[in-house]
Amino acid sequence: MISTRTGVFLVFFSGGGVALFAQPAAIEQLQNNQISQQLQVPMPNLHAGTNAPELYPGENTDVGPQRILRLQPRTTWFDLLFDSQVFFSDNANYAQEPFAIASPVYVNTVQAALAPPALPLAGGKFSAALGLASQWYNYGDNRLESLDFNAQTFFVSGKYTLDNWQVGLGVNLTRLVNQENYNENYRELMPNFGIQRVIPVNDRMFFSLGDLVDYHFTKVPSVLGSRTDINDRFDTIASVTFTWQVTHHFIVQPFYRFQYSYYQHDTLATSARDDYLQSGGLTVAYYFNKNLSLRAFYSYNRKQSDDRFTPAYHEMNGGLGLAFDWKF
Repeated sequence: MISTRTGVFLVFFSGGGVALFAQPAAIEQLQNNQISQQLQVPMPNLHAGTNAPELYPGENTDVGPQRILRLQPRTTWFDLLFDSQVFFSDNANYAQEPFAIASPVYVNTVQAALAPPALPLAGGKFSAALGLASQWYNYGDNRLESLDFNAQTFFVSGKYTLDNWQVGLGVNLTRLVNQENYNENYRELMPNFGIQRVIPVNDRMFFSLGDLVDYHFTKVPSVLGSRTDINDRFDTIASVTFTWQVTHHFIVQPFYRFQYSYYQHDTLATSARDDYLQSGGLTVAYYFNKNLSLRAFYSYNRKQSDDRFTPAYHEMNGGLGLAFDWKF
């Protein structure tokens, strides 16, 4: 017989109640979308002229200065981003079969950041950013309408680049709220550290190998005395991305990532929990100019867990995104 306490956790995490199940699905959706975007290597800001910036750190050391384009000469301090994407997922609620629901997903992002010019430091460059981001996630299938949510993030980050190495450190504070009345149903503080190595192939192709580690200090509403920190976890995310700049405006990027997550508490809060997420995909992007870009993307996600109440799932998605990034 299942105890009352166990039954509460099953309702909260297995989808027994739509309102309660929405929060874990939102975490999964937010995490997968944000990490996929982080793996994309953006095009540098370009203008017609005489000198081209390095496509990756240390490129000029390998191939010499390129004289096709030049850097925007004006110093910028602020970065304003508007991004809109739509994709179709065959498992938008991240459930095991036969409970998976296929649906279009709409994600709209507004982000503003203070991003001063990079400073020379010990032979390399150090850059920092401080900003706010707001994302709206909406599902096209009416059965998932109650899962619509908004993610609000405050972030601080620093990045040091030396030759073909890059090291980053940051802290994100994120809260998830429903879109009906904007009540908070999830909050996390996430310090993170990442390291990346660029391996150039030629002046238009390179590999990026990286690892990101983070810890999530989380809080969710308590249900009949349940733990509010049930989602506290450590992540390590290893990734490899190949970037091919086909033309000055067109980029192709296949990627693979492996994520291991260690939760201090499993669903029943009786022991620890280990999750494994593998993802692979492809992004193709066209940069009309230094501000506007269009992308098409596809990804496949496969999750496994040693917690029998955490759904193992397969999920495929593909779609389009349009971004306007204005630095001033």
